[in-house]
Amino acid sequence: SASPSPSASGAPPPPPQPQLRNDQIISRHLDSLYDMLLQENICRIIEPYSTVETAHIATLMKLPLSTIESKLSHMILDKKFRGILDAGAGCLIVFDEQSADTTYEQSLETLSNMGKVVDALYEKAQKLAVAKA
Repeated sequence: SASPSPSASGAPPPPPQPQLRNDQIISRHLDSLYDMLLQENICRIIEPYSTVETAHIATLMKLPLSTIESKLSHMILDKKFRGILDAGAGCLIVFDEQSADTTYEQSLETLSNMGKVVDALYEKAQKLAVAKA
């Protein structure tokens, strides 16, 4: 399915020449570039908002609402940004970026270190037991 590339305003430019679209490799690259530009433009539009109407994004990008909603849901699933689509209210709720929670990794490291301490204490206890015997 051939899709024109969005410009900075979101409006699609004229479609590429049919010869370009007939070449499968070039066609895939054009689709990939279109997808990348679409994502960048959406990110640029939603950046200042914590909540934004999906219809507003579609209007600014001059694309159908269904296209924008589909792309937003893919971007959320692909973790391009954190947020949820509220279909009932027709809006996108963008979450603040959170630093990665390292509690799990820190807990594993602590348990590993405790294991080493227990092993060292066990070895010392064995040496003492042998020395007393």
